[in-house]
Amino acid sequence: MMWLGAAIIILTSTGVGWELSKRLERRTTLLRHMKVALETLDTEVTFAMIPLWEAFEQIAKQLPAPAKDFLNGVSTRLKDNEESTQQAWEEELNNWRTDVDLDAKDIDILKQFGQTLGRQDIEGQRKQIQLTQAYLETMEQTALETQKKYESMYRSLGLLGGLLLVIMLL
Repeated sequence: MMWLGAAIIILTSTGVGWELSKRLERRTTLLRHMKVALETLDTEVTFAMIPLWEAFEQIAKQLPAPAKDFLNGVSTRLKDNEESTQQAWEEELNNWRTDVDLDAKDIDILKQFGQTLGRQDIEGQRKQIQLTQAYLETMEQTALETQKKYESMYRSLGLLGGLLLVIMLL
């Protein structure tokens, strides 16, 4: 019975370490997806000249969740004409932020972009998109460096922490 408890402790702590390392990976991936979404939005704004809700809907079809969920939410809010573009972006961002592994800085970058969304002419909007892309690129590089630095450490500490706890309890 004691060995079963020890195995459960080790497996649980190892699982926690793996989950922490997966959070780092999910953040990097999501930043990359949001950057791709903005690249596509830049193209849609420049060449297609379709309403924003339709652009977000088309972009969402090309992305996996959770970026897809966010853009679909914004698109739905805009299509229903419930609120302005800035309000729809910010409300959906506030709802979405609890479900994703982005840092506060990442959310702030997206929030700042949402405040400029739909307020400028095409050239001004393109500049805002490109600026936000540059910020997201920087955050993605930082996230990738953090992931490389801490991913294996979290996994190892999960296992070793569980072993230490079992040894202390024996």
